[in-house]
Amino acid sequence: MKLRELADLLGAVLSGEGDIEITGVSGLHEAGAGEITYIGDGTRINDLEGCGASAAIIPLDIRTPDLPTLAVKNPRLAFAQALSHFYLKPYTPQGISDKAVIGRDSTIGAEPSIHPYAVVADAVKLGDRVTLLPGVCVGEGTVIGDDCVVHPNVCIRERVTIGKRVIIHAGTVIGSDGFGFVTDGGRHHKIPQVGTVVIEDDVEIGANCTIDRGTLGSTRIKRGTKLDNLVHIAHNVTVGEHCLFAQGVGIAGSTTIGNYVVFAGHVGVRDHLTIGDGVIASAKSVIVKDTGPGQVVGGIYAMPQKDWLKVQALLPKLPQLKKLVAELDRWMKDRQKKP
Repeated sequence: MKLRELADLLGAVLSGEGDIEITGVSGLHEAGAGEITYIGDGTRINDLEGCGASAAIIPLDIRTPDLPTLAVKNPRLAFAQALSHFYLKPYTPQGISDKAVIGRDSTIGAEPSIHPYAVVADAVKLGDRVTLLPGVCVGEGTVIGDDCVVHPNVCIRERVTIGKRVIIHAGTVIGSDGFGFVTDGGRHHKIPQVGTVVIEDDVEIGANCTIDRGTLGSTRIKRGTKLDNLVHIAHNVTVGEHCLFAQGVGIAGSTTIGNYVVFAGHVGVRDHLTIGDGVIASAKSVIVKDTGPGQVVGGIYAMPQKDWLKVQALLPKLPQLKKLVAELDRWMKDRQKKP
């Protein structure tokens, strides 16, 4: 499309030649003729001078370079919208493959795309425009809302409820048994896991995640939350709205997590905790106590991030400090011996 048409689409302020033909979107260093790129802030403005792109998306509050630009409040969001326009194809229903298995008393909404070797058990309810890719298994009595996309080899166990516009990436398991055992007489006896999982609207779940069903009641992921690959959510956990969990996060059972919580890679959270709204935990933090709203924590075990950074700065100096303390201890003992 013409650059001016893209400006209208993105609600951007156009500067420069609007009749340039834009054929694609690319990164700052990969972009070539006919493509548009972006910078997120003014620190990258000089990089545009040697860029091969035909145009750029830039923030509103920086000076305009010689390159034609689209100025917006949030360049990263505009860049994502441009990518969606140029590269994401409109949904086209594929129907139900004759190699798919559909159970008894299951209902399927309008315009489905159920691919070969997908298995839908009895009494399942699928909304409109649901996509089940090859190898997906949907358990008995499960409900999946409109416009969901379930990628290959996902297992959704029985009696799970999934909202609208949910994306589930390959290899994920939802509704597996929680890790519940009671030890008696030297043996571990299984506690039946008879609860369920509820995934609310607009959630995205990465590849090879596991979300356990509740022992009783529900494990719940609230609307708008995004999980990276290899995230584990244990039984009876509640994850709030619009949270972001990076790769390898693990949440132990019966923990409640607030809204807009951000966990970096490999954060671990102990069971039966409450994590407040807006908490941020840095990579590999281990949280073992309740954490109030708005805190930024880090470390093993997690503490305020500023304290953790001070501890890290001191660690290389510990041998020297130990030697100094030993010398001071000898000096004090010598002073005490003198009359």
